[in-house]
Amino acid sequence: MDLEKLKQWMEMAQKYQNGNFWESIFDQYNNTTEQTHPGNKMPSQPSKASKRFPLVDIYLTDTQIMVIVELPGLQKEEVQLSISGNKLLVKGVSKQPFVSGSPYLTERQYGEFERLIELPEPADHKDIQAKFEGGLLFVTYKRRYTRHENIPIL
Repeated sequence: MDLEKLKQWMEMAQKYQNGNFWESIFDQYNNTTEQTHPGNKMPSQPSKASKRFPLVDIYLTDTQIMVIVELPGLQKEEVQLSISGNKLLVKGVSKQPFVSGSPYLTERQYGEFERLIELPEPADHKDIQAKFEGGLLFVTYKRRYTRHENIPIL
């Protein structure tokens, strides 16, 4: 492929993807902040806050929904949790541990964070149970819609 065709393809891709084409292609790399020691020959990547911090898993059983939020190094007092319909908001502050020396590799995110998680079913705050254990926040609630119900047609 010659350079001119590649340039045309890039322009077309940028137009159709609103300038985020390469970020979406290499999303796994853009969600990591890496800095290297000045003596290391590998270049540093620019700092970029993760779009997916903290990491979340959601599980469905026949009777309940469980959300697991990964919050390494945090205590439950450093995390706030709120809900509105089927939107769960997790926010807090991740503090950088004081370590002497210059960083060689930095991938963890520090500072204030906020993640809005779309739940599979709405919940009311009084139905939710939250437990923090070993850097994981477990949020569970009973399912309201456990089966299909027939509706008579008049």
